Amino acid sequence: MLEITVRSTHIDVMGHVNNAKYVEFLEWGRVDEVEREGVDLWDMVKRGLGFAVVNLNLRYRKEAFAGDILVVKTSFREVRNNKIGIIDQLITKKDSNEIVCEAEVTFLIFDMNKHKSITMPDELLRILPKAP
Repeated sequence: MLEITVRSTHIDVMGHVNNAKYVEFLEWGRVDEVEREGVDLWDMVKRGLGFAVVNLNLRYRKEAFAGDILVVKTSFREVRNNKIGIIDQLITKKDSNEIVCEAEVTFLIFDMNKHKSITMPDELLRILPKAP
């Protein structure tokens, strides 16, 4: 779980958080949660492995404004065929627990030298439940 205080640079001309900023917040939440689970992302990069988001579905539910404290909750849903991972994310307002944004993220791991997807490394398979 990651807390983010909404800053003036996150706000658009409408006075609320710009929709594109939520994509950043969600990424920060994923990185934070993966690292909390003991996965060393920099080690993966040194080994020539990268994360690639291949599908991102967002549902905006409520506005957020400067000064709001948002909570990004990340849960690892499943891995399919040891190659495709699915993560569920939720952004809520800390003070009210109101849902601001929901996301479903599909990702894979790729070999950065060969530019092709690979089987997930063991450290990720450990934290992703197998698909039913």
